[in-house]
Order: sequence, then C-alpha cells, then structure tokens
Amino acid sequence: MRTITVKDKHLKLDQSKIERAKQILKARTETEAIEKALALVIATDTRAVQRGNIIKEILTRRDRLKIVSGDVADWVHEGRRDKTYGG
Repeated sequence: MRTITVKDKHLKLDQSKIERAKQILKARTETEAIEKALALVIATDTRAVQRGNIIKEILTRRDRLKIVSGDVADWVHEGRRDKTYGG
C-alpha cells in the first residue's frame, strides 16, 4: 500500500484561476480543485509517455519488416507471419 504524505503549503496563487478550476473540476473546495488539477496533469503526462512508447515500438517493428511489394494486404499478411508481432 502506498503511503500518502500531506504537507501544509503556503502558496501565492491567482485566485481567479483557482475559482475557474473549481468550476471546471466541480470541486467543493480550493484544495480539492488543486488536487484534481494536479492529478489531471499527472494523468495527461502518463498517457503522453505511454503514447510515445507505443509509437517507438511501432516504428521499431516497421523498421524490422522487409519491404513487401504488391498489395497492402500482402504487407499485412507478412507482418502477421512475423514471430515478434504481438509482443
């Protein structure tokens, strides 16, 4: 189980941004709005990293495949025969 550390912070923040975040995120308190906003930023970054890893894997696999002449269906069939396809 992950231990959560909560610390008291005294920050100078733009009040209008906090109010807007509360509305957008449907938060009851300023703290809840800031927590939700931080979670959203972290989730967005995590998805971006995952997409980047997927793109790298696709490009790696594409580079390993030899050029198949003819119809695109031939290329797909060739890719399916590749033993490394699918992880």
